[in-house]
Amino acid sequence: MLAFVAGAVLLRSPALLYSVLNYDESMYLLMGSELAKGHLPYTTVCDLKPFGLFALATPFTMTPYDPVILSRIGASVTVGLTAWMLSRIAALLFDDSNRAIGVAAGLGYIVFSLATGGMAFQGELFQNACAVLALLLVLQSARRRMPPALPTMAAAGLILGVGIQIKQSVLFDMLAFLAGYFILTTPHWRDLGAHARTSLRPLALLGVMSLVPTVLVVLLYVVLGHWDAWFAGNIQAHRVFYGGERGIEWDAMLRAIAEQTPLWVAALLACALVRWLAGAGAERRSVAFLAVWWAAVMLCQMFLRIGSDHYLIQFLPPLSLLAGLAIGRGLLAPVRGRRAKGAALAVLAGLTVFAVAKEPLMHSIYIVRDRLAGDSWAGDTPRRVAADVKPMLRDGDSLYVVGFQPAIYFLTGAEIPTRFAFTGMPNFNAPGRDGCPWVEPAIEMRRILDSHPRFIVVEDGIFYRELRGDVREMLDAELAANYRKVKSYDQHPVHHLYPFERFVMNGGAPVDLYEALDPEEQPQSGTGGIGEAG
Repeated sequence: MLAFVAGAVLLRSPALLYSVLNYDESMYLLMGSELAKGHLPYTTVCDLKPFGLFALATPFTMTPYDPVILSRIGASVTVGLTAWMLSRIAALLFDDSNRAIGVAAGLGYIVFSLATGGMAFQGELFQNACAVLALLLVLQSARRRMPPALPTMAAAGLILGVGIQIKQSVLFDMLAFLAGYFILTTPHWRDLGAHARTSLRPLALLGVMSLVPTVLVVLLYVVLGHWDAWFAGNIQAHRVFYGGERGIEWDAMLRAIAEQTPLWVAALLACALVRWLAGAGAERRSVAFLAVWWAAVMLCQMFLRIGSDHYLIQFLPPLSLLAGLAIGRGLLAPVRGRRAKGAALAVLAGLTVFAVAKEPLMHSIYIVRDRLAGDSWAGDTPRRVAADVKPMLRDGDSLYVVGFQPAIYFLTGAEIPTRFAFTGMPNFNAPGRDGCPWVEPAIEMRRILDSHPRFIVVEDGIFYRELRGDVREMLDAELAANYRKVKSYDQHPVHHLYPFERFVMNGGAPVDLYEALDPEEQPQSGTGGIGEAG
């Protein structure tokens, strides 16, 4: 276990360089910091993720240490523990006395967590941990007795229920597990009816217990008088998000799948060569179950339609187990001796790490070099802004961020002048998608500007450039009349040379920082303050 955890923390250490890898994780930490202050999610800041994901982020924001660093370490430890659990599952699904399949599966999970946005504090990493832990418990119990013990099924149900409160996509894992339960434990299909009847009670208990965390969260909001906020963030927002006429984003999905290509190829080979790689009976049923799990995750991606790179992290558990079978029974089969197998596997893992994560690794070398040379936060725009702004803040000062940099809010500790912290504006095209009651964007922009935030940060990116005309004119007019640009933060050249993230990387985006004009209290340009315009 310790080897998997240490390996995950080491390989994923480049993630510690940046405050933002994906703006979603910034919202998790921002909502977590609000919860730490006693504000329930959806009541002060809008989002549409489940309560459990924000509760998971909350402890990282409650210590005197950097919440970003702590959350990234927490994510890496979770990846290592999940890899270890996959190695134990491999031993239950296959005859793995030499642990070749399990170790290969665990290493595969760690290595490919470096791709598709997996180095961030992503909900899918914790969702996978819940799904894999529940599966491990049920398989261990089923190995001892059938049907599995009721306490174990109750515990597995609670764990899956926590997974639902982290991300609802775990429901598709549960669908695969239900099918897999009968695939793995029914040697002869003629016995399916009798087996289903004897399994009804433990499976029903698991299903009921999986509802408990969600029921408790709903009751919390009802008792505290915030049912409407929970409904807006968990029901209404998802009606809008999934109910629109939007096709499947195949291009985005295929580009993300391309980062997992070696894992997919190995998994396909394991399925195609099952007659030679797996023994008859139980092992072949295990391969069938893993293929069903793989298909269930694909069904989930088609349901989600959006094709975000980090959504594909959900593929990693079944693919890693199938790839582990192909490597353990295929590539490593002719290798004699435990040390020789370990060396071969280490070489394979090293080559794969470079193939999968060459760009973030090379990127990190340049950034570390510049930081050691004295540029404390080279490449990390939110931290550079926070380092300049935080010492200037007075009690009650607010800061408004336009674009995908909500991390600046919790890095500075400034007051947030809008509930729509994700981008700074309500969604222009899908009213209600934000997770709280919709406000016409022009009205919200006017309200924010009338509150006179002391600082305004404008990200030089697609969001600002594609702001609706009337809203952008309102913002530009206010900046021209009542603010001065005190500093511009350029993008580090290495973001173009070796992009840390291929899909979403807002931690390095360029921004402009504006400060409100106030002759009595604010320094004028050239007389102090944060600095001159870049």
